[in-house]
Amino acid sequence: MTEQPLFRKELKDVRTVVVKTGSRILTAAGHETRVKQLAADLSALRKSGLRVVLVSSGAIAHGMKALGLDKRPAEIPMQQACASIGQNRLMAAYQEFFAEYDILIGQVLLTWDDLRSKKRYLNLRNTLFKLLDCGAIPIVNENDSVSVDEICFGNNDTLGAQMAMLVNADVLVNLTDVGGLYDKNPHKEKDAKHIPVVNAVSAGIQKMADERKSEVSVGGMSTKLKAAEMVTRAGIPALIGDGFNQRLLTVLTDESSATLFLPSAKKIPSRQRWIAFTGQSSGSVTVDAGASKAITERGKSLLAAGITAVGGKFNAGDMVDIVNPNGEAIAKGLVNFSADEVEAIRGCKTAEVEKKLGAVRFNEVILRDNIVVS
Repeated sequence: MTEQPLFRKELKDVRTVVVKTGSRILTAAGHETRVKQLAADLSALRKSGLRVVLVSSGAIAHGMKALGLDKRPAEIPMQQACASIGQNRLMAAYQEFFAEYDILIGQVLLTWDDLRSKKRYLNLRNTLFKLLDCGAIPIVNENDSVSVDEICFGNNDTLGAQMAMLVNADVLVNLTDVGGLYDKNPHKEKDAKHIPVVNAVSAGIQKMADERKSEVSVGGMSTKLKAAEMVTRAGIPALIGDGFNQRLLTVLTDESSATLFLPSAKKIPSRQRWIAFTGQSSGSVTVDAGASKAITERGKSLLAAGITAVGGKFNAGDMVDIVNPNGEAIAKGLVNFSADEVEAIRGCKTAEVEKKLGAVRFNEVILRDNIVVS
């Protein structure tokens, strides 16, 4: 095992790294050299004893190149055709370059459905951990050949954040074509100043984002900031850095090549991350002012007595939105009863719940450990 590469001083005890790279890095002029260098640096991280996951865009872009297209097609079926052709080419390139370092890779293609299903989410987590235990580098991409609007991630920045939380990463590295965050657009303003560290992704930070998009990618700095906000709330630091002109190992060590987003002091526990960032609500429960205050200010469970209305059709174990009397979603949670059962017991005191439903396993409609406040 080789010596572990150095990281920025703020990054300590790093054991698992998730790296996301965009389409332009993988397909623009000179891309072969960049991909070779990326494979070399990821291999170095792996051989140093780190667990490494790569989230890679590029399938549609490689397919476009094979089909002679200059612009990303607007039609979903054509995008899917490009992805089907391009994914083979992308993985063939990775296979060739990683083989030089005797590093095994594993392909993982996903849609939102794979993450929003709790069962599939846990199965995926087990698969990724087993790949990492085997010393392989999982290469994750959206399954663009089958994705449609309602199940697609929209961009791989979101997918990168999801993977970082899924594998309990110690850092998410988002490689782009600039050295992180600037006070102005560095492509347009020569006096733009680089921001090496960000404590929190505030509204002011979001305003700095430039929504410039290329002919082959769908993301911009805004989506990268949203991904950084997501993982830092989960307690994971994020780097946004220049993977176009710089090497990955440089981004990890040189603060002028990347912006580091520090994790939140009050982080969301790993058991609640699926609720906060991944699961999809199947319905809602509206609560009175007292229950709203108990949940948001005192971290209490939701009891039937505090529920005033039920929306949608859901089963026990599904995720629902918790809505205050003003119609505002204040939290999400995993419900212990079906919609029909909650409708039957809403407004009831705990002692009355068993009379309404018979023997029950829970007194609480939603346990506090299964609630995440918005």
